[in-house]
Amino acid sequence: MISIKSSYHPIDAAILWSDLADHEDEILRVDLSQPGSLLKHFPQWPILHVYAECIYDAIVSGELPATCLGRPITAEHQIHRQYWSIRRADLLVWFARNYPDNKPAFLFSRTPHHPECVSLSAHLVQQAELAAAERTIDKLRDELAARVEEVATLTACNSELTARLEAQGIPSEASEGTHNMLVGTMLEVTLGKSKDGRVQSIYTSQSALVEEITRRFPGQPGLSKSTLDRRFADARRYLAQATQG
Repeated sequence: MISIKSSYHPIDAAILWSDLADHEDEILRVDLSQPGSLLKHFPQWPILHVYAECIYDAIVSGELPATCLGRPITAEHQIHRQYWSIRRADLLVWFARNYPDNKPAFLFSRTPHHPECVSLSAHLVQQAELAAAERTIDKLRDELAARVEEVATLTACNSELTARLEAQGIPSEASEGTHNMLVGTMLEVTLGKSKDGRVQSIYTSQSALVEEITRRFPGQPGLSKSTLDRRFADARRYLAQATQG
């Protein structure tokens, strides 16, 4: 027969699944709060222990939703097993998914199948699956909102950091390109030749220009020979890529 209960304790469900409803009072008289109690007290019914552990394992793994005193059981909240409860609709879905060939009579009707009718069990399964899907959607929606908030926070932090860097004279990526373009064109004009082939500067090479800068501004931050060589090389390379592109 189909049980009309709306929820079950895992032990109750295991008893009904094992077709031991006639021995329910006997089974429930002993302390079953510890794992393995069923096998210890009722070795004549090993399937009862197996079924109970299947249900407990499904709850612990999150595969079978359950509550403890009205609070959802999670990985961080798995105490007081004697107060665990499973909704009938969730049991139906769990059995339909994991034991399609072993549907216990306390949940599933044994009446002949009528193609034109939707059984109560099928309806409850669909209802539970819909509820689970809605919970998943709500969870994903919350996660999306959290990610959007994180992106907004990171964007604000990035803008603030960029403003601070620019205030301290540290160029951003865009201004770095502008600086390279300015330095590159100045080097080209200073060290290059005019269209008619005339030399335009007293400095015959980049090395000579660098040497003169370090001579005139000794010890100035950012004007060491290595820094100037690197910055000038970057600028000339940037200008070459820009003019060729």
